[in-house]
Amino acid sequence: MSPPKTSPSFRSRTFKRKAVPKLEPGYNPNIEKLRIKEYPQLKDQTYLDHSGTTLYAESLLTVISADLRENLYGNPHSENPSSKLSASKVTAVRLQVLALFKADPAKYDVIFCANTTAGVKLVADAFAGHEQEEGEKGKGSFKYKFHKDCHTSLIGPRGMAGSAECFWGDEEVEAWLDSPEEDEEGEEGRLGLFAWPGQSNFSGRRLPIHAWSSKLRETRGGRFYSLFDAAALVMTSPLDLSDADASPDFIVCSFYKLFGYPDLGALIVRRESAGVLQHRRYFGGGTVGQLMASIDHVKLWYHKDPHEHLEDGTCAFHSIIALGHAIDTHKRLYESFEKISAHTASLAAVLASMMGELTHRSTGQKLVEIYTEGKYGDPKQQGPVVTFNLRDSRGEPISYLAVEAAASARNIHVRSGGHCNPGGVQHYCRLGKEKMMTIFNAGKMCGDEQDVIDGKHIGALRASLGAMSTLEDVVTFVDFLREEYVSKPLSLEEKRRILLQEREKDVEEVKRVMKKYGTVLSGSRTGTLLCFWADPVNLDEALPMDARLASNSFASLRDFFTGGRSLAGLLKLFTLTYWAFFSFLFGRTNTYGFFIWTFFILCFILFSFFGVGQTTSRPDTPTTRTDADWLIFYDEMTR
Repeated sequence: MSPPKTSPSFRSRTFKRKAVPKLEPGYNPNIEKLRIKEYPQLKDQTYLDHSGTTLYAESLLTVISADLRENLYGNPHSENPSSKLSASKVTAVRLQVLALFKADPAKYDVIFCANTTAGVKLVADAFAGHEQEEGEKGKGSFKYKFHKDCHTSLIGPRGMAGSAECFWGDEEVEAWLDSPEEDEEGEEGRLGLFAWPGQSNFSGRRLPIHAWSSKLRETRGGRFYSLFDAAALVMTSPLDLSDADASPDFIVCSFYKLFGYPDLGALIVRRESAGVLQHRRYFGGGTVGQLMASIDHVKLWYHKDPHEHLEDGTCAFHSIIALGHAIDTHKRLYESFEKISAHTASLAAVLASMMGELTHRSTGQKLVEIYTEGKYGDPKQQGPVVTFNLRDSRGEPISYLAVEAAASARNIHVRSGGHCNPGGVQHYCRLGKEKMMTIFNAGKMCGDEQDVIDGKHIGALRASLGAMSTLEDVVTFVDFLREEYVSKPLSLEEKRRILLQEREKDVEEVKRVMKKYGTVLSGSRTGTLLCFWADPVNLDEALPMDARLASNSFASLRDFFTGGRSLAGLLKLFTLTYWAFFSFLFGRTNTYGFFIWTFFILCFILFSFFGVGQTTSRPDTPTTRTDADWLIFYDEMTR
């Protein structure tokens, strides 16, 4: 599939001439100038996928390149000068990472790994290996509990556990933490692991940190440990691990989400809890003290520093050295994560507000459905993420894959799909377990082309903001939604197609209504009065010119007939019917016909006064299928 054609010049044409939306305190206007110099890759681009990865600065690449050109770095698993230089740099960066999260090196250690997923797998392997050493062969038997907002990688340890439970909300977690510990039969004394994210990577809602980890340690300490996914949270928010007694046991994150580069992750381990990780079955280079190839003899080498036996093989020392520069550059450009948090929270509040105001003018139907339970503008509750879907003027779902493709054609970068968060999809898209299984049994797979099934979205679009996002990014994206899905009028052919579809669909309803209200198709030498049921879509332009003019001419008749069951409505209908009859019988030039025609016109006007204010809908009020308006037009016929 070839990439869509792009329009490199599209940035918001209304940004400079429109009134600037009201921003919450914290927005940093200096970013608008900073990104011109530091982020040239953003020229003519609107990047709103920071939850996937944020962007690296120009000066970061410059300083990394200079360092690698000027210094000789060798494999740190040696004693020569280049190896010692690498080892010292790696040690210094470990301390930088701990300082970034205000973690005491005496109480925490950093294990570098590929990414967040690799850190989760390290913990899961250790828990499964611990159970096997105690006599459980095959599948591990530790207890695993996790929150529904977990990323797929955080649900993954379920496959290695003996039992697992998903908490379908914060209240269930609180109830479990407050309840007395009770082991089920056969689970006495088994290890337990409770996992949750700091921020949902689906909706951006933020969850408690220290409250849950401290309560878990207080009520189930010694056998239950906490695994905290900080990947989405720390992208734009500070993480404070200064209180080791209240902080989680294991924290995982990915640094490319914080700095854009390097592609590196970390598992941060609370030293008091590190002993439980000494039971992995796999071992790699640099982690064993004794090993024989000819017989099954191995003795693992456990140092006081957990990273010594958890980092298999040679660490990614070039990437780690680059990470040190990334931390320094980020601090120089943005000062602190507190300021980044305030900046992005302000932008997210504006984005959510502007998107929420987009409305189809023809029906009043909201264009955007936003998925979250947090409050925008409050960093404690909600991250700078707006996850949403679009609906057309009739409330029908719009393909999120099509929206992403249309945005890509304008160089707007958003993400669509399930976002590796099955709990979020099921919860916010309102898909029950039975419905999900039906969808899966029908062949639905992650990443395929199905995005709307049985009238329901099975994923969503996500716009996420980062440290270098600006107000223009927000306005550009909202303008795109408005122009593409609200302001863009239907073509004449599209309107005609809608008209034909609706008339075919509602033919039975027309017959029923006409029979109920006694509507008569009255024929004469001059024309035929046609009445039919119409969907609440503006179809004037879809009608032929003569019918359109006739439609305007009979606008008042529509109001008369919406009186329906009222006496005035019946009298008006009776009068109009006999008017048509006598017009046909006597003609308009006959003397008797003239007096009779004049008499019924006067009666028609008189009876109209009885029906004033009794209409069931107003022309200026959007209607729905159950409160539809009459579209009446006079179709000139040639005889």
